[in-house]
Amino acid sequence: MKVTSRTVVSIEYELTDEQGLVLDSNKGFATLDFVQGAGTILPAIEQALEGCAINENKKITLTPQLAFGLYDETQVYQLPIQDYLHTGFVNVDDAIQLPDGREATIVAADEHFLTADANHPLAGQTLYYNVTIKDIRAATPEEIFTGQPFPAVQCCSGKPGCC
Repeated sequence: MKVTSRTVVSIEYELTDEQGLVLDSNKGFATLDFVQGAGTILPAIEQALEGCAINENKKITLTPQLAFGLYDETQVYQLPIQDYLHTGFVNVDDAIQLPDGREATIVAADEHFLTADANHPLAGQTLYYNVTIKDIRAATPEEIFTGQPFPAVQCCSGKPGCC
């Protein structure tokens, strides 16, 4: 079976930056499972995996435009700290909600202002994915409808300690 639309794909992956620093990985942990074509992972990764088979390895390079976008200086805001003191979120690396409802991360703070960045943390970076297809199966109608894979259901044998 090959990766096509409406299949559930299980992958092992490692994400690195331009310096080779591992940013994320599920190696040694549970696979990442998704419904191909449902749009739940980056479109460029879905496209790169189309047609792959089980145990196939794919190295995928994503430019910022294909990953999390270019870094946009207009998404950095100076906010009065008084507007956020009541929340308790006024320290560097705290996540806050901007007045328009978007989330941002505090990147600097002083006694008067917070500097908050609404860019994705990986915006502006070229990213490198090393992906191995671990399993492929046909998606159920429910999985296709929701766009989310469901875990396999294990039937209980009725033996003590089974359930």
